[in-house]
Amino acid sequence: MHYVKNFFIVFGLFVLSQLSMVGFGVTLALSSEPLTGFGLIAMIVFVLLNIALVVWLAKKLKLIDLDMSWLTLKNGLIILAGTILLRVIATVFTLLIQQFSGQEMSANDQVINSMFSGVHPLLLFLLIAVAAPIMEEIVFRAGFIGLLFKKMPVVGIILGSACFGLIHTATDILQFTLYALMGLVMALAYYKTKKLEVSIMIHFLNNAIAAIAMIAMSV
Repeated sequence: MHYVKNFFIVFGLFVLSQLSMVGFGVTLALSSEPLTGFGLIAMIVFVLLNIALVVWLAKKLKLIDLDMSWLTLKNGLIILAGTILLRVIATVFTLLIQQFSGQEMSANDQVINSMFSGVHPLLLFLLIAVAAPIMEEIVFRAGFIGLLFKKMPVVGIILGSACFGLIHTATDILQFTLYALMGLVMALAYYKTKKLEVSIMIHFLNNAIAAIAMIAMSV
């Protein structure tokens, strides 16, 4: 019963973590114009409330500390190394995808570029670089390693990384491996430091680089 309860907790966190993107996708489908004015503000507020809700639940479940104890030199070096490693993995696998699949980028990146075309830079950055790292780390790192498989962390690391790969629109083994490996890097950072903020920061920096590049190309 313990595992069943924790499974539904993690699944519930995952569902809640998707509300922002689902809401954004529905809004795009219903509107032929880019979000501006009140609609833009309303969507930003909705995303911020979604983040706050998931973080609050994670705090209640003791999955995140929300203090400054993670700010150490050692953790800073882990964050730097993890971010560099993620960019190396992304670059290498993008080249492999281009070589073997004939695609310019992964299916996940294609979907993101399509969805966020013409979107206000603030909303783009908020969804990609802030919301996704915080809520995905709560689900796939803290949820799997710190809760569901707390007594079997290796299983949590493997399954969390695999599920992370699967949700990123993986259409072949190369694309699945790309995102599973990225998930593995963040999982190991979390497991090594026992601080979810560390894996969140690695995820944030990686996604922020991509978000800034998208914004720059749209200017």
